[in-house]
Amino acid sequence: MPYSPQEQHNLDFCTRMYHEMLFTFDASRVDEFIHPDYIQHSTAASGGREGLRAFFADRAGRFPDVKMTIKGAFADGDYTIFQIHTIRHEGDPGMAIADIFRMEDGKVREHWEVLQEIPASLPHENGMY
Repeated sequence: MPYSPQEQHNLDFCTRMYHEMLFTFDASRVDEFIHPDYIQHSTAASGGREGLRAFFADRAGRFPDVKMTIKGAFADGDYTIFQIHTIRHEGDPGMAIADIFRMEDGKVREHWEVLQEIPASLPHENGMY
């Protein structure tokens, strides 16, 4: 089933957010993409816009060579869901990340995530994505 115009807009907005803010840890773009009353459910970051800015500063310092790739993206109503492969440094198999965003007033209002380390070998041939 095709996405509604609003779902497609949300998906495009969040995809742009990844490329212009999240993949680069660009804290200067937070107000552009993140709702003033942002609710953070991640265990890795503090709440609100300021918590996200602090998270970016920490990650940019710890992982200056990070590489992130969108592996899948879906939309359902006000929610967008992304599968992300994150490689923190050379030789790192990476992490599989599922990000869930709830949109409100044209910005990300709420965020959840699930993180899974990618093992060096898998018990099957299917890969992580």
